[in-house]
Amino acid sequence: MIKVLLTLLLTLLTCISNASAFDTAALQTETAEELLFFFEEEELVIATRSTIPVRKAPAIATVITAQEIRNMGARNTLDVLKTVPGFGVSTTEFNLKMLEVRGILTQLSEKVLFMIDSHRVNLHWNGSALYQIVNTIPVENIKRIEVIRGPGSVLYGANAFVAVINIVTKEAEDIKGIQLTAGGGSFDTEHYNLLYGHNGQKLKIMGSLDYYDTDGARIRIEEDALTGTPFTKTPGTTRLGEEKTDLFLKASYGDLSFRGHYQQERNEQYIGMGYALTDESYHKQTSYWLELDYNLNITNDLSSHIKIHLDNFRQEPHVKIMPDGFAGMFPSGMIGQPFLRNRSMGGELQVDYDIWDNNHLTAGAYYEKVKQYDVKHYTNFDPRVFPPVPVDLGPVQNVSSWANWNQDTKREIWAFYVQDEWEIIDNLNLTAGLRHDHYSDFGDTTNPRVGIVWGFWEKADLKLLYGKAFRAPNFVELYNRNNPVNVGNTDLKPEMITTYEASIGFKPARPFTVDLNYFYSDIQDLIIWNSQSPAVHVNAGEAKVNGIELVMTGKYTSENYWKLSYTYQDPEDSATGERLPYVPLHRASANINYGLTKYLNVHTDVLWTGERSRPEGDTRDPVASYTTVDLALILKNFYRTLEIQGTVHNLFDEDYEDPDTSGDKQYITGDFPREGISGMISVSYKF
Repeated sequence: MIKVLLTLLLTLLTCISNASAFDTAALQTETAEELLFFFEEEELVIATRSTIPVRKAPAIATVITAQEIRNMGARNTLDVLKTVPGFGVSTTEFNLKMLEVRGILTQLSEKVLFMIDSHRVNLHWNGSALYQIVNTIPVENIKRIEVIRGPGSVLYGANAFVAVINIVTKEAEDIKGIQLTAGGGSFDTEHYNLLYGHNGQKLKIMGSLDYYDTDGARIRIEEDALTGTPFTKTPGTTRLGEEKTDLFLKASYGDLSFRGHYQQERNEQYIGMGYALTDESYHKQTSYWLELDYNLNITNDLSSHIKIHLDNFRQEPHVKIMPDGFAGMFPSGMIGQPFLRNRSMGGELQVDYDIWDNNHLTAGAYYEKVKQYDVKHYTNFDPRVFPPVPVDLGPVQNVSSWANWNQDTKREIWAFYVQDEWEIIDNLNLTAGLRHDHYSDFGDTTNPRVGIVWGFWEKADLKLLYGKAFRAPNFVELYNRNNPVNVGNTDLKPEMITTYEASIGFKPARPFTVDLNYFYSDIQDLIIWNSQSPAVHVNAGEAKVNGIELVMTGKYTSENYWKLSYTYQDPEDSATGERLPYVPLHRASANINYGLTKYLNVHTDVLWTGERSRPEGDTRDPVASYTTVDLALILKNFYRTLEIQGTVHNLFDEDYEDPDTSGDKQYITGDFPREGISGMISVSYKF
């Protein structure tokens, strides 16, 4: 704790001591145009579906710009999101990253809605989007990331439960030519990125090609679920290799635009899905989405927006649940290959109307048809009777006809929404909205929102927010079968959340801002496993969360800024009063960026996570708190458009772990150890 406090105090003192330097020397290096652009209020789209300044938005929001992402040396989207107040990142035993938001943590992060250019990418089969987000959209492509903490179902429907994240990609005008980036670093990592932008008078094209490959860290695991048996591979090392290819295309001609995204990824599985250290396990997926967008301005006060989309996802995993020779059988290990494909097609009509000068109405209709198909299961064991004694089937074979893991299915979604933004008097704004969703497989849900934003002083504003949101049961929860651990339930209802928020923002001087947020959420009908064997998904969970977020920033120029944040969150089970496991009560961060000269930029991120509790029955001590420090340096302006960046993650080689999520079984007694110090160097050049 002393180390943590000293680190944070040193960062704060550095910020304060450099304030005058930021305000004078750094300002002299900025042109008037750059300063004007930098001091403009940050804007976002996702709060209201129209561009609005963050401070006037009826939401608790954060915007991270391309320059901030570049300065911090982020490797992927999660490197950026972990710096957002109230957010945390941890891992599962099979290398799926989990995003915690305001004390809510689930294995698939299905309570967070992810979008790319306002196109939702959460999958219907498991509700998640992290398969497609973590390493697919290259950070070089990102113009900004918009984050709303709180419900967003009124505008976006399912999964907009605790947060909405919109990754906005660059436009042709942001590139204007060709940009090449190549990098490499620890764990035999290679990364190559090509960006192209053609900014014609009517025709605009932005395209990218990205390739990433790494062996990943080899982290020592001392004990696993098989320790004490002759079949364990412990002590041994994890496998975290990843390889991915990503293509993105954006084109527009007048009011018509097209977006397309293709990605293919193969990643190894850390320890393994059975909490037993294995080799040769990997998850492979291929996905793409296409979207056409037409914007029609009917009159000065009336406009419409029409979108149609096609999404496709395919997974082909090779999961070694238990190692070679397990139980005196399975010479190649216990292997499962649950294949599937998902396809969705749909469209949306949005109409915007200025009723009068200070009143803006948004209304829309949404339709989507989802098909899950080619669901197959290849395995070398009988998946229905694994515990206590597995049945060896010999070679891997297709068992879909008698022991499939899920099923082919369909889903249709109809939705209608309306929202009104009214500036009642100067600096007093009221936003109210309502959305109704109909799902063919579980029924209907209606969700409202109300927000008041009051600029009661030129240097301060107040936000009072109320909203409800839902998460639709996914196909795993509805249709899983032939599984000895858990099965689906077609009678599930959507999860529901009601959230109240209050925020006060203060700007004592132009470079400084202080924001204090309070939130309270009541969650009903959580989908959890019951106590049967095998466990059945049921709507039986309830939780409540309350907390505060304190954020202080100092922005002097585009290259000289700092931010401090602190989050207190208290999530608990409503039925038992016990704290929800695996999340901290306290979290803090400090970020500082300093343009030392016109040739050198320095950025430091300090992240502190408090101790994390265990679930009932797990007798181990809480997972210890930890502090990580990242450092990024950029050399620039020494030769045309050439830039060289060096980044060190976990600079002080902090030894820390994420919680072993096996709970009272304590399969991985030493928890999930995380990577130590690592580095990356990249070179970029614009033509």
